Amino acid sequence: MTLYSLSREVPWFFQHIENYYHLFLNIRLNNRDIVEKLITYSVELDIQGFEGIIFYMYKPHPRKLMFDIYKQSIDQSVEIKNLSYILNNQPMNSIDFAIIPFGYFKDEHKFRLFIRNDKIESSFDIFSWGPSNLYRNVKSVIKIDNRYSELIPIDDFKGFFYQVDGSFKGNETGRLFDLINYLVEVDKSIDEVTNKSMFEPMDLEIKKMVSKTNEFLFELCQKTVPLGVKNILRELERLKFNIDNLSKEEIFNWLDDLIAFYSRRTN
Repeated sequence: MTLYSLSREVPWFFQHIENYYHLFLNIRLNNRDIVEKLITYSVELDIQGFEGIIFYMYKPHPRKLMFDIYKQSIDQSVEIKNLSYILNNQPMNSIDFAIIPFGYFKDEHKFRLFIRNDKIESSFDIFSWGPSNLYRNVKSVIKIDNRYSELIPIDDFKGFFYQVDGSFKGNETGRLFDLINYLVEVDKSIDEVTNKSMFEPMDLEIKKMVSKTNEFLFELCQKTVPLGVKNILRELERLKFNIDNLSKEEIFNWLDDLIAFYSRRTN
């Protein structure tokens, strides 16, 4: 059973990314002039304690799907610029914006989020979604209480920041290719009523996405390991291969010697 702690219908992208950990950013734009017009804006993410890749997706109008990825290093700000949206002639417009992280959150992470637009008043709410794969394909008497959870801002000396709870994780980086494959299928989708493509062509954007994904994933796996860390790992590997021939006291002494030696090296 799936539940949502939302006071509105679920976002349009939910059916496509239900199986991914993701953030749902609900941006509200105050259209005081009540006219149709194109606006541009940016979303700034100041994230501390996350490393990996950030994928975003939104619809600037019903027939267009926009998406891209950014590589995120620990304690880095990312500004997603030149975003666009066509306001309709309603006093309040709403943008459903999906942010899908691939990578790792530290326990003590923080992230701040800002919507930048000089010409229109804006506000937002942010929700987190964690997929539940428990008994997905099995009928069960166990109730799976899966829901969007609103993130409540926390105040510190720098202003408001957000945290996701411990059950929320970054997705495995390899799953980004599953998402790209899904975008390819969406690009082929045909409207049953009009018999036309549901979205404007996305093939060029998807090719750029594949290229950036390959580049970013290669960089993530090419991290340099310090020599001291390599030496510690070698010693631990030696201990592992000899552990059957050692007494408990000898194992403890080996570990004590390792700790004492490398503690001196780092001081």
